[in-house]
Amino acid sequence: MARFNIGQQSAANIQNIGGDAVIHGGIQATASWETLELRRAIARAREGLGELALPQSVLEDVNGSFEAAANEAARPKPDRHDVAQHLAAATTTLREAGALVDTGTTVVDGLRRAVALLGPIGLALVGAL
Repeated sequence: MARFNIGQQSAANIQNIGGDAVIHGGIQATASWETLELRRAIARAREGLGELALPQSVLEDVNGSFEAAANEAARPKPDRHDVAQHLAAATTTLREAGALVDTGTTVVDGLRRAVALLGPIGLALVGAL
């Protein structure tokens, strides 16, 4: 016999269900802490661009990618794949410019956190930093 200790739960309505559940009318949800933290990580990476000596064209490309990632992350139901693609574009541009050599920068720290929050899709598209 399995024993579960659910602890304290507080909500308007709690259903512990064994088997399948059918939910009529949909589920209402708001941004989770992960989505909020993803937005913050992208913002930190973007703010860190000022620490780097980048040519204007590179700065504009990376800033555009970060802006697109931030806009997608700000949606009610962000598409993690789209966010990861935008961050991958920014990362590629930064790598090609030689700007990811110093791993202690705010940009790299923000990108690492964002990739971690995106999970496997982030690592697959952006890669290790």
